Amino acid sequence: MNEANRSFPHIELKFATEGTAFFQTFPRDKTPKTQANLGDSWGHGSKLNNSVSGIVSDWQDLVIERKKAQKPELPDAVPLILQIDPTAFDAEDLRKYGIEVIAELEDGYIIGASADPQFTDLQKKIEQFINQERGGGKVPEIWDILDGTKRPEYILAPELQAQWGQIEDDRLYTVDVGIACVGEKSQLRAYPKPNENRTQEKDLIITQRWIEERDLTYQRWDEIKSKREDEFDLFVQEYQGELLDIRDGEIITHTELPDSFSCRISISGKGLRDLVLNFPYVFDVSLPDEVGDDLSGETELEEIAISFTLEPPGQDAPKVCVIDSGIEDKHPLLQSAIIKNDSRSWVPNETGLTADLVENGGHGTRVAGAVLYPNLIPISGQKQAICWLQNARVLDRKCYLSKSLFPPTLLAEIVEFYHGQTGTRIFNHSITGRTPCRTQYMSAWAAEIDNLSWQYDILFIVAAGNLPFNERIGHLRLPIKENLQAGKPYPDYLLRDSCRIPNPAQSFQALTVGSVSLQTFKDLSKTSIAQQDYPSSFSCTGLGIWDSIKPEVVEYGGDVVSDGGTPPSLTTPPEVCPDLVRSTLGGGPMSARDRTGTSFAAPKVAHIAACLAAELPNESCLLYRALIVQSARFPSWVETTNFDLYHAIRLLGYGIPNLDRALGNSTNRITLIARGERRIAARQAQVYEVSLPNELRSPGEDLDIRIEVTLSYKAQPRRTRRARRKYLSTWLDWDCSKKGEVPERFLDRVLKEYDAPAEVEESESIFNWVLNKRKNWGQARNVSRQEGTLQKDWAIVKSYDLRESFCIAVVGHEGWNNDPNATVPYALVVSFEAVNTNIPIYTSIAKVQVLTQVETEVSIKS
Repeated sequence: MNEANRSFPHIELKFATEGTAFFQTFPRDKTPKTQANLGDSWGHGSKLNNSVSGIVSDWQDLVIERKKAQKPELPDAVPLILQIDPTAFDAEDLRKYGIEVIAELEDGYIIGASADPQFTDLQKKIEQFINQERGGGKVPEIWDILDGTKRPEYILAPELQAQWGQIEDDRLYTVDVGIACVGEKSQLRAYPKPNENRTQEKDLIITQRWIEERDLTYQRWDEIKSKREDEFDLFVQEYQGELLDIRDGEIITHTELPDSFSCRISISGKGLRDLVLNFPYVFDVSLPDEVGDDLSGETELEEIAISFTLEPPGQDAPKVCVIDSGIEDKHPLLQSAIIKNDSRSWVPNETGLTADLVENGGHGTRVAGAVLYPNLIPISGQKQAICWLQNARVLDRKCYLSKSLFPPTLLAEIVEFYHGQTGTRIFNHSITGRTPCRTQYMSAWAAEIDNLSWQYDILFIVAAGNLPFNERIGHLRLPIKENLQAGKPYPDYLLRDSCRIPNPAQSFQALTVGSVSLQTFKDLSKTSIAQQDYPSSFSCTGLGIWDSIKPEVVEYGGDVVSDGGTPPSLTTPPEVCPDLVRSTLGGGPMSARDRTGTSFAAPKVAHIAACLAAELPNESCLLYRALIVQSARFPSWVETTNFDLYHAIRLLGYGIPNLDRALGNSTNRITLIARGERRIAARQAQVYEVSLPNELRSPGEDLDIRIEVTLSYKAQPRRTRRARRKYLSTWLDWDCSKKGEVPERFLDRVLKEYDAPAEVEESESIFNWVLNKRKNWGQARNVSRQEGTLQKDWAIVKSYDLRESFCIAVVGHEGWNNDPNATVPYALVVSFEAVNTNIPIYTSIAKVQVLTQVETEVSIKS
């Protein structure tokens, strides 16, 4: 931290109060389709009965046919697809019908399986509905039941679904497979509710029984997972298939989440068809992501004399692991910061080679250089490195990821080594797939990043991915040239589905980084496609999965120059490229402006994370993530051109981060942070209070005050469930007090409104938020702040409209984990800034926080 920032450090955010919401049940309106089914009990019930009877009959025939054909034995469960009312029917309640939820999809579709081949419980409920007897009341909310022949439509990834009709029996296919393994009882029994008529002793007995049942349920889940792993392995072997994730002679069979396991297999087309159509616990089958570097630089390299000396970082400096194509460890600009004993290679048949062997200057070496030198490469003088670099080589000399490496298990192994043995907390991951990510549910790759982030105090910084210049990738990723030829102007084409971020940039708990242009370039007939501070013409964009804001931030990754021809010729002259360290193993200068890409934007954010870790070593990575996003701002052109805010968020996330704002403050800006580990459970609300000095709120003052709030949290993922409310074990959001609400009154309102259906927002809010809690409540349309695990919002308010204090509540909501003892950690940051003025506010706001804190402590003691 520079001396200016040291004079204005972040200060403590005052905790005010907390409480827990009572269990309430709010009636939900039935959809028209459910209402129609309710009024036609015989017709709807008969339709469902016929569907079930057909599935039972077809399955019986299938079992007989399989025995005759000597096909592999299947687990004892019948697969089916259901469609339920997504607003009224809780998918977990299907267990009451004898159906296990394998996966939740969009529009109420459920991949299910029944251990009872006769569907006894389901048929009983349907008969009760037809006869209008008690017990069948939820059947109208089951809209449809489909047989297993529909499974490819819901299980296969789009690129594999496109090939499904041409699958050849004897050809070998490499695929990634997800298997659900929670069983019929996918949630714990509801925690015993308080009862004033029970004695304390009775309450203790009931609670203890619940705890014992919970522990048995966890044990049962482990047993189910083990059994299904064995069943799946046997099935693959019967088709002469094999597990492909093999390293150093050891087979790493699966990567595991709380509800599923995933792996990469090789299997015949015949076996693949059988797996998709009949193996009841499969919920996802996809082709491996193609991982490669699509952007190439074409420029003359100028040899620059560099006499700069890099000094080693301090012994306790943070470590940044660069997961990439290796690093030239004797490079003069990097050598002093590299921990050579920590260099590892996971490239098959090259586990002893950790150097960056990619031609024309390397890739991982450039990434590593951007961690240390985020802006310009110094050519003289000396400076101490901010962090240590660790080299995890996973890309081969052509900058590709071998298909024998399954990314989830690969990352788990990397984290186990670097975090487990060396304490590394920051991981730069400038590696992505080449096609748009799926939006149905989280991929195994992205989910593993989420799972590792949940398990450990670590931060993954992930590139947002690049569009190719000239060549289309499959039928899903269109190149820049093709978009321009088709009359799709910049930046409009960046908002097309074909430009969506790739896997694993959609990860909920990674920090995803897009790219903006360094400068505007014009030379005769050639111009850069993007102007300075505009999104790079190659940078993939959001929104992410389930309308989450992705990428969260953008950094300077360069741009592309077009000659305006038809078709256009695209180049990357030095003027549009960032200054990067180059590998010299194949010759050439030590640094150059010869490459562009989000790969080189991500490590610039890793640099900020490393600076935060150096300055705040005892704080969590959640706080680093929050401070990075809190420091981000839109470029000025967004406001001056009245650019659509929704599109700006899709292109830029929260904007360009700023190192000085992340680390410290100034006379006209102050940041308050919740220090230390903060944890919260579902149904809890924790309230923080911010006091404001009288002089700032004086009627005579007419200052524009920018307030920013960022919540950063993490939770345990479940890959088989859709939307964050089911994907995460617990999900959080934050709320702001209304005018005149003291902490206790604000808390009462938050708890009272907990889980209430969304209504029109009240008009007493102090701040006109840009995003707000729900879509179309804020200034930006069609987007809200609460869909991801990073939730930032900001507003401009007149100083005379401020009150003596206001409150922020962090609220926990039940996700898939209904264990009331389950908590999740979070970080909360609040900032104030006097806009377009140097009027000092830091000292007065800091002083009043200390005074109110002392008053609170005195009040508590008395």
